Amino acid sequence: MDAILMSLMAALNERLLINIYQRDTEDFYTGYIQALGKNSVLLATYNDAGLADGAVLINFAAISTVEFAGADLEDMTFRMRVAAQDHFLTLPETQMSMHFDATRDLMLQLATQAQASGQMILVMLADDDAYLEGRVTAVDRDRLTLSVFNKFNYTDVRALQVDFSDVLVIEFQGLELHLETALLDRRDELVHQPTQIVQNDGQLKDVLAAAQAESRLVAARPKGGFDQFYVGRVLALNAELVVLRLKDMAGQFGGYVVLRLAGLQNVTTQSDYLQTIAFYSDWVAARGMEKQPVLNADREFDASGDLIAGLIQSAAAFDRVVRVRGKESGDQLMGVPENVTATGFTMHADDTDEDVPFTFKTVQELAFGHIYAYLQEARMRQ
Repeated sequence: MDAILMSLMAALNERLLINIYQRDTEDFYTGYIQALGKNSVLLATYNDAGLADGAVLINFAAISTVEFAGADLEDMTFRMRVAAQDHFLTLPETQMSMHFDATRDLMLQLATQAQASGQMILVMLADDDAYLEGRVTAVDRDRLTLSVFNKFNYTDVRALQVDFSDVLVIEFQGLELHLETALLDRRDELVHQPTQIVQNDGQLKDVLAAAQAESRLVAARPKGGFDQFYVGRVLALNAELVVLRLKDMAGQFGGYVVLRLAGLQNVTTQSDYLQTIAFYSDWVAARGMEKQPVLNADREFDASGDLIAGLIQSAAAFDRVVRVRGKESGDQLMGVPENVTATGFTMHADDTDEDVPFTFKTVQELAFGHIYAYLQEARMRQ
């Protein structure tokens, strides 16, 4: 712990961009230290797009290592520079700013100010894998009361007393929590929608065609037990493939994905989470934040031809980054397609430094046009 504390003090004094890695998880936070307390540290954080995105309070007991240098921080510095130069959109300076005195308990100060402002916070507890999001409704000297809000299930209404000693992490003031605060302001108007999931029994084309006709959001989950699922609107559809215009977790434009129907586990056509993302999408669109200015969110696709082959050939010709998952493996590879032939192509795997072959027919997912592809292309041009 002494080594961690010394590292945090150096990062604060020298204003260094750092990664803070947590114990027992692969999650980590990147940012600049704002305050260093007796038992915790306050970090102004940046997201994977290089944008300032709220802050986090981390209990010293949750920290495994503090990183000052390395490939990840070098890449994040580059992303932050691109985000600034290309005027990526983010929330303006918050009107509900918080102020902290490092000589007093940081967690108590955060809980008190969160209660006063009504801002949503995200809490991670020791010995609990759950992420609790909610509003602070009461604060005592050593605990807070959290009115939990579950954006996946509006019927999950509960209040929890949380001891400060059990808290590992509290996130606050990021874009998603800001949107959730706005959503929660309408809590009395929110009507629970039972989740409707259509399993892949050969009917997905009709289900997706109906969603396209009504311009409804859907969630598509690939086969293979992956945690990942895609939320978006159907742009093009044929007997084998669907093209989705994606929404990210903040309702912003998240690029495009081509999914092979045979590779889908199911499609969700109705749920509280789809309601949540629809609200977020409307909120950011109303404020001119629906997409980053460097992205093309207005593409059209002709699903009558060999769509995957055409997109791969175009990406190779113009050095565009795509993300591909094949039929034989759940691994996804991101980069510019190479060695394109009439039937397939290769993708380079950085972890093995090998070229992985794909055929067009075995591609299950092809994602492109998102902000992370743009950032990787910018890195290549550097």
